[in-house]
Amino acid sequence: MNNQPTNGGYLFVFFTGTEDSPEAEQLYFALSKDGLHWTDINHNQPVLTSTIGEKGVRDPFIIRKQNGNGFTIMATDLSIYHRGGWTNAKATSTGSQDLIFWDSDDLLDWSDPRAVTMVDEHTGCVWAPEAVYDPDTEKYFVFWSSPNKQTHKMEIWSAYTKDLVHYEGTNTYAVAKRHGNDLIDMTMVHDGDRFVRASRAGTIPIEKSASLAGPWEQVTTLQDLDLGIHGDTVEGPEIVWLADAHKWCVYVDQFDNGRGYLPILTDDLTSVDPADWEVAPDYDFGTLKKRHGSIMALTPAEYTALQARY
Repeated sequence: MNNQPTNGGYLFVFFTGTEDSPEAEQLYFALSKDGLHWTDINHNQPVLTSTIGEKGVRDPFIIRKQNGNGFTIMATDLSIYHRGGWTNAKATSTGSQDLIFWDSDDLLDWSDPRAVTMVDEHTGCVWAPEAVYDPDTEKYFVFWSSPNKQTHKMEIWSAYTKDLVHYEGTNTYAVAKRHGNDLIDMTMVHDGDRFVRASRAGTIPIEKSASLAGPWEQVTTLQDLDLGIHGDTVEGPEIVWLADAHKWCVYVDQFDNGRGYLPILTDDLTSVDPADWEVAPDYDFGTLKKRHGSIMALTPAEYTALQARY
């Protein structure tokens, strides 16, 4: 849960993903008191803009660092707009080998963007980074999607870091269980004595493990839970604990129909009983279209400060 506080509200970091302007692939902020009803801030303008690499970013992830050491946002270095649209993009074969990072002590004042090269020059892209703190190693475990050099199918790769600046060697972390599928958009939370993760692999599988190293057991998929999700129509899952509701929320981006995020509530992320899962009966994601992003819980002081600044 990103070492989260409770009951202060939530920050959503996202891109709009319309790809019709350079601004659509920059980073926007929204605030919520309950994680379901959102207000866009900064007058609907980007809070952070990438001026390096491809000069556009997607799939941002924000992490609260351990021991009160501030915050880091990481994102995919990719501009479909500058590449002339998806038809011409070749985004998985000639993409950037970098991730783009911003750092802040207080969520208000951010560093300039910095690029970190995560893979070698023969790897076609580095997509949708996320991170979780590993208490066993006392390091951050950063993971993302990159293509296998032989099959060209997307896999999850990973690297450890103590400071989110300097990284150890890159390893293949996970591949799709069904041969021929891509595996992308992995997200992960620490839930009590276990880790739970979700990803996109033709479906949205939910898996659990006692440790990051595994073994991982697939519990269910969102498509198997009578939620009205059919086939490969959603992506970018995010998992957040909603403290006031005492429920987990799994957010998925309905890319197929363009309707934006769908919030799904449950008491137990590892339940296989459809009765334990429901689409939130009431939600509002605000004015701006929200594509693959991340949500972090705030303290009351952080929420108030963000409201006042933006």
